Amino acid sequence: MSKAGILIVEDSFIVAYHLQKTLESEGYHVYGILDAGEKALQFLEHTKPDLVLMDIMLNGEIDGIQTAGVIKTRFNLPVIYITALTDKDTIQRAKITEPYGYLTKPFEDREIFTVLEMALYKHDIESRLRKSEEKYYATVRAMSDALVIVDSQFNVTYLNTAAESLTAVQLETAIGKSITEILPLQNDTTLDFPVNPIQCVLGKEVNTLQVGLSLRLKNKLIPIGDGTISTITDKRGEQIGYVLVFKDLTEKVEHARLLREFENTRVAALIEGQEKERSRIAKDLHDGLGQMLNAIKMNINMLVSDKNKAVDISKLMDEAIQESVRISENLLPSKLKDFDLSTCLKSLCKQIHETLTVAVTFQQTGEVPAVEQNQKVNFYRIAQEAINNAIRHAQASTISLQLMSNQENIRLIVEDNGIGIKPVNDGKPHHGLVNMRERTEMMGGKLTIESDNKRGTLIIAEVPIK
Repeated sequence: MSKAGILIVEDSFIVAYHLQKTLESEGYHVYGILDAGEKALQFLEHTKPDLVLMDIMLNGEIDGIQTAGVIKTRFNLPVIYITALTDKDTIQRAKITEPYGYLTKPFEDREIFTVLEMALYKHDIESRLRKSEEKYYATVRAMSDALVIVDSQFNVTYLNTAAESLTAVQLETAIGKSITEILPLQNDTTLDFPVNPIQCVLGKEVNTLQVGLSLRLKNKLIPIGDGTISTITDKRGEQIGYVLVFKDLTEKVEHARLLREFENTRVAALIEGQEKERSRIAKDLHDGLGQMLNAIKMNINMLVSDKNKAVDISKLMDEAIQESVRISENLLPSKLKDFDLSTCLKSLCKQIHETLTVAVTFQQTGEVPAVEQNQKVNFYRIAQEAINNAIRHAQASTISLQLMSNQENIRLIVEDNGIGIKPVNDGKPHHGLVNMRERTEMMGGKLTIESDNKRGTLIIAEVPIK
């Protein structure tokens, strides 16, 4: 295998000729001998040797140090100085160009080969490392996910293109600044600001980014997530920094919001249909069955000759009429149209207490604002469902219902002393629980259920005030 190609730039023909013969005797290829820096730069425009042997004192307007500086920046070739100059100022100038070696005249042939091979090896390693770094940074910069690298003090050392775009900060500006300055994050739950995402997970085994974070810029909040945090260690295994990778979740969050709106609209339409059907059945009971029962009652004396039987049948008819009225009222309480939510709930508790002899109490805390009719119906149905479940399934003997309000939320609390909620056989959730949850979420709220077979069940429907 042929050895490296060398360009000799030396104004002394005797020295240059000796170098050429010495190198060629060892198998090196000498591209040529030049005596001026300008000629060397022109030569390198069309021919690329593996290394340049450069004398400092040259013919022409620029010396060897100036020429080596241009070679380093434009051609990225290794340069070894060969010179008799060893004064301090010359050495200092030469150092700036980062040469790969320095041969002081006169020198031994073996010394030439040692310095030459070391320079070629060093340049080869650096070239491979540079290509690897370029490939790495090209890959990192092309990532669609944002990537931020910080040191152990949480100061930024690198941003890729996606992170620059997301933060509206260029890499040159970001380097050396704190991550909380370049990546001003807000915790959407606690509203803490600024949040250092790396400090939030230090000491934990997981390396996932904390959920519920948003990038807070001047005029907008950008939700971020689906991220990881990895540590950077040196050769000794000591931690020297962190890599943070994350995504812009704006589209994902918007898609989820649209899905929730669609689902709420679907559930609202379904519940509205249920209420209309309840209204229709209640009307049919009142206007149809109720009127028929009253008509039959009025004709009992004419149809039944035995007065005692007529009285007994009349009492049964009264009970049937009252039951139809009760069912009708349960399907569509008329009080929901005329009274506020608190009054309706209080009436519901009183009706159940008197009808079923179960201790049902009602308490209101705070001034509850007026709510829209559909919200009033939803709160009433949630309370109705929770109380019925407690009586029918949990075998509760005591039920308390509380209606609370502050400046932000209305909270409905139903608590009983029953045996808790038992799972159904097919593993599906109870229809009544699903109905309560759907009504709560349709109002933009949250339903919390805690159940224990010894302490009973606690149901909390918390809805923001519109």
